[in-house]
Amino acid sequence: MINCKNILLLSLGAIFSVATYAQISHGGAPIQWGDATYSPTMDTKLMPVLDLAVLASEDAVTDQYKEAPWRFGVEHPVSYDLQNSGTWTFEEGMHVWRLQFDCPDALNVSFMLSRFVLPKEAELFVYNAQRTAFIGSFTHKNNKDWEGLSLGVLDGSSMILEYHESPASHGMGEIEIDHVVHGYRSLLNHQDAVLAEMADRMGPFGNSGACNVNVNCPEGVDWQTEKRSVALIVNGGSAYCTGALINNTANDGTPYFLTANHCIGTPNTWVYYFNHESSTCAGSTGPTNQSVSGGTLLVQNGGSDFALIQLSTTPPASFNVEYAGWDNSGATPSSAVGIHHPSGDVKKICFQDNAPTINNTGGADVWWIDSWELGVTEPGSSGSPLFDQNHRIIGQLYGGAAACSGSVNNGQYDYYGRFNVSWGLGASQYLDPLNTGVSVLDSYPTNAVPGAGCMDPTACNYDPTATTDNGTCVQNDVCGICGGDGSSCSGCTDPSSCNYDATATVDDGSCIGNGIEITFTILTDNYPGETTWSINDAAGAVIMSGGPYSGSATTYTQTACVAAGCYDVTVNDSWGDGICCAYGTGEYSVSSLGVTLVTGGQFNSIETTNFCVSGGVDVPGCMNSTACNYDATATVDDGSCEYTSCAGCTSPSACNYDATATVDDGSCEYTSCAGCTSPSACNYDATATIDDGTCESLSCAGCTDSTACNYDATATIDDGTCESLSCAVCQGDINGDGMITVSDILIVLSEFGCMTGCTADVDGDTYVNVADILLILSMFGTAC
Repeated sequence: MINCKNILLLSLGAIFSVATYAQISHGGAPIQWGDATYSPTMDTKLMPVLDLAVLASEDAVTDQYKEAPWRFGVEHPVSYDLQNSGTWTFEEGMHVWRLQFDCPDALNVSFMLSRFVLPKEAELFVYNAQRTAFIGSFTHKNNKDWEGLSLGVLDGSSMILEYHESPASHGMGEIEIDHVVHGYRSLLNHQDAVLAEMADRMGPFGNSGACNVNVNCPEGVDWQTEKRSVALIVNGGSAYCTGALINNTANDGTPYFLTANHCIGTPNTWVYYFNHESSTCAGSTGPTNQSVSGGTLLVQNGGSDFALIQLSTTPPASFNVEYAGWDNSGATPSSAVGIHHPSGDVKKICFQDNAPTINNTGGADVWWIDSWELGVTEPGSSGSPLFDQNHRIIGQLYGGAAACSGSVNNGQYDYYGRFNVSWGLGASQYLDPLNTGVSVLDSYPTNAVPGAGCMDPTACNYDPTATTDNGTCVQNDVCGICGGDGSSCSGCTDPSSCNYDATATVDDGSCIGNGIEITFTILTDNYPGETTWSINDAAGAVIMSGGPYSGSATTYTQTACVAAGCYDVTVNDSWGDGICCAYGTGEYSVSSLGVTLVTGGQFNSIETTNFCVSGGVDVPGCMNSTACNYDATATVDDGSCEYTSCAGCTSPSACNYDATATVDDGSCEYTSCAGCTSPSACNYDATATIDDGTCESLSCAGCTDSTACNYDATATIDDGTCESLSCAVCQGDINGDGMITVSDILIVLSEFGCMTGCTADVDGDTYVNVADILLILSMFGTAC
């Protein structure tokens, strides 16, 4: 299943009588800090009581799923700001706002601010009600482009937010709290006294399985540089994922951060914790006082399940971070190492002594780890880096079934999105800003050498400015790709092979003679994230694989070309209840040439079935792709190709266009449907689809007003010639009394200025104006 190997970590470590828990902050302390007797009154908000039994039953299920975040807290939605809540006072020359939150039985509390916009001369602190630890100050230097901020965790059940503004900045700040995270499980490990008090809600070994290996055990001695790049991702009440700072060719310390695409939600609300590790091999506690809040997503892609983020702030020198090196060549490493934060625990390390293999699962190109020799990964490890034997990143964790079985490794697999694939999906834009074309880069700043580069003039990445050769020289591969492995243009170039690759220009010897297509089909149950499968050949090599899936009760199919022989299909269910029939009616099958070879669905954790396919069976049919009866499955052309049943006019603009035709027979004509297509023209042809330019508007023009003297009943277009004078009799006798008198003039004056439907419009121009008065005066006294 997908290792959303997620976690959440914030700041604890050893608890002192007075302590600060630092995200990136800017000094200072709450008012009268250190005075245990100081107890100002303030507005207090009581959060709901949690049902720990219900939460425990939910966690017992979700903790088994690598795709589920490791939940340690419940996020209470709230809406409190500087105006609607809190208590304002004036102390020590500052305007001070305080708001207390009480979370019953909480082990820790943190806050998410939907608005955080501070002016200069303003600062925010958060501290526990016992006044033994605080975080802050957070100032205008912590303002983000998205105008929000996530705050780290503090131990305890009651927390106080204290905000200071100088008189000059008073009223200018904006703070709005939208979530209070009520921690009911230990996100972090505590010193012995706290451990004893809260042991009933903590895991037996930190928060991860007992077979995990601390990064500072003797096995990790050679990985002390790389470990400093790795950080834990926390979001709200869940431990989310792991990721790593990654170097770019400018060696400038830009805080690019690599993680998994399936982890992506809202990275601007994440808190990134560095150096959370035990200083000893057996320890389960470590510092959590080095974090960065927020980041911006730069690029993501499911094709290799990667995401690249730029942190909102460069980790300060005091964090002593490393920007990991990388290898984008796609060359298969001889061994691999993973560094990660499983299930909210301190930093761990795992080792694969054999070469990972290339595979595709869940639609992503991955490195396949068949099993770890030492250590495993867990929920919370997702997005963590995979390093090759040269200590360079080659991928990030996507998923897998590896886990502890008691105190030992369960021997299951994991898979990592391949960095060389991510490179072509957008990573290169940011990680090679100098367009050097290099395929490998070492970490920064430890391995940065001034003037280092490739000094071989024959290499495709030759650097004429280099003064020290750093061993990165590479040549163009057969495809012309600098440092490539030839995979971009290599494949089977034999059209008669069922694995023929039409895009390949170099034959790599992979063609399968007399190959047979096999199809794996699966209908998922109600928990598709539990299911994975693979088909292996007699030597154990993975031919096909898939899962975990996202859609329940959904059918997925995958087809491959294989050689004649026998194969094993293995289907896994991580929960141990198969895919039928307790939670949905899932099933799977393997078929070939219309024949079902394997079917199943009712099993426990794993089911393996052997099947065989034989080659040499010819499939006759038309093999010309331009023919009407082309058969894509045919392996032998039987001469049946014909080109008439699908022939016709294929031009959509022609009069005789045939939407069913796939072959144009040259019969298209454009005259039978030509005519005037303008509805306003005299000769409009409603049947015409092609305008022939004959439209005219004269033959049907005339006066269309039936009340006018020159009304033309045949006219359809009014030409503006209508008039009502030539046939008028006593047109000035408005009141109809047979005489044009003062009464008619008074009617005109009463409607003077009328613009439509006017009784006194004597001259018929639709207006009542001076012209109408003059016309009546010219006829004054006339008897009708």
